[in-house]
Amino acid sequence: MPSPTAEQLTGFARSTLDSAGICGRDAPGLAQALAKTTAQALAMFLNQAQVLPGIPAAAPPPAHSGSTVGPGSLIPPPAGGPVAEQLEGLALADLRGEGIAGENAPDLAKVIAGSLAQAIELFTAQVQVAPGIAISGLVTSSPGNLI
Repeated sequence: MPSPTAEQLTGFARSTLDSAGICGRDAPGLAQALAKTTAQALAMFLNQAQVLPGIPAAAPPPAHSGSTVGPGSLIPPPAGGPVAEQLEGLALADLRGEGIAGENAPDLAKVIAGSLAQAIELFTAQVQVAPGIAISGLVTSSPGNLI
């Protein structure tokens, strides 16, 4: 499944800024920059996301087929997703691309990057792979779901 695009996220970013009372001439650009950086962070996460080995399974001989019987965990960043340092430059470029370039723009980029990285880290710590992934010949043979 592909990650959401910036275009899909822009409306959410605008409404979030509006609900927080953030308005003004730079608000639409800020929403667009937030959407772009978030889309890039999610795409990076999906490219890096991995499941830790060691999911318990039941695969009796001789066919060694069955399914996983326990949940699995995701590998946390930096191996399983981007960290703040990787996102900070993207955030600053997206802000500058939208004309947001004051003396505090690098600080804002750092906050955006840190928030996104923390959200990804929390996600990997809390979400698990559901049991029931089919096993054939001692290897998984179907996709799994997250719980």
